[in-house]
Amino acid sequence: MASAENDTRLPADWLLTNVSRLVTLDAASGGAGPLGVIERGALAARNGRIIWVGPEQRLAAEVAVEAVAPAARVDAGGRATLPGFVDAHTHFIFAGDRSEEFHLRHAGVGYEELARQGRGILSTVRATRAASADELRALGEARLRSFAAHGTTTVESKSGYGLDLATEGRILEVMAALARAGETVALPRVVPTFLGAHTLPPESRGSPEARAAYVDMVCDEMLPAFAGRARFCDVFCESSAFSVEESRRILLRARALGYGLKIHAEQLSASGGARLAAELGAVSADHLDHATDDELDALRDAGVTGVLLPGCSFTLSAPYPAARRLLDRGMTVALATDFNPGTSYSESMQMMIALAVSAMGMSLEQALRAATLGGASALALADEVGSLAPGKRCDLIILRGADERELAYHFGVNLVAATYISGRRAEV
Repeated sequence: MASAENDTRLPADWLLTNVSRLVTLDAASGGAGPLGVIERGALAARNGRIIWVGPEQRLAAEVAVEAVAPAARVDAGGRATLPGFVDAHTHFIFAGDRSEEFHLRHAGVGYEELARQGRGILSTVRATRAASADELRALGEARLRSFAAHGTTTVESKSGYGLDLATEGRILEVMAALARAGETVALPRVVPTFLGAHTLPPESRGSPEARAAYVDMVCDEMLPAFAGRARFCDVFCESSAFSVEESRRILLRARALGYGLKIHAEQLSASGGARLAAELGAVSADHLDHATDDELDALRDAGVTGVLLPGCSFTLSAPYPAARRLLDRGMTVALATDFNPGTSYSESMQMMIALAVSAMGMSLEQALRAATLGGASALALADEVGSLAPGKRCDLIILRGADERELAYHFGVNLVAATYISGRRAEV
């Protein structure tokens, strides 16, 4: 043991030991394979940040382990550990329920008939407008705890179920309150996105003038009001939502106000949204089910992350996006849940990994990278989260088993035993 004066070991206040396989996703870790796996690994952190990763046999020689309080020493129990999932596309602040609509759709009732019955997204808008901030916060906190229970440590959250200034503002206020709560209680971090251009509200349908007035409201009232309160602005660029021209106008206004840009692109049809994402240098283009090869090339060349959402295909019984088309081009790919009440009511990134492997042509290694570092890239947070590397947040999950390869293989159950956010165990 070196004297205090000559001790060059790193000071730590949190330790993780007895890990069967430490999946770092960090090329500099010295771990094996594309995931940087360290057999019998260990990890040390200080002030919620990772300071050391390596084989446990080197831990005591490189980290001042004896100074770490017993309560801050976590024994993984010989189980596998990997970075917390980064869910880069969700809509988890909403009120209401659409379970009956789900079953009607699978019984053969068409979209237009459901809309005539007052169902669909506008039913969620009605319920959300009627909900108080306290009601939305309670719903949102319960969902965050479920995200954490399934291994998610960072979650993007879109507005878009208000579609008026007051309710969109209330949704963003709830996101901010949940983010503040996460500073004292270990909840997943919330990254807020403004999606006022989700669809036209009921009062803005029926005439070109009413439609134009809503786009004006988004640009001239909502975006200035929410600047600094949302990190990103998103637009649903689709024939049933907003045109390329309307989307470009909204996104250019958002960029001028300091928002990062995201686009729902090519989900239901060839919409032109992917090329617009490349043109504007968006952080991500999400869905991409109908993107052409040329559009994918343009996205790659512009450095846009492609976010794939297999939960939508599962819910809608639709073809899955072919992940190989993006990966073979060298695009950065993310997986996300698209958690929402209508088309993907799942907070489980484990489920998305299973679908990616079984239905989208991804290897487990590719799917795990997409669910961690890929998601971080889609939120411009790759320097903060997504891998277990010194300097990054100590966000990690301990699985119930000894090998991460049980993911995708053992599906339909929760394989996460514990989730840690900045070194604190999540309350689930």
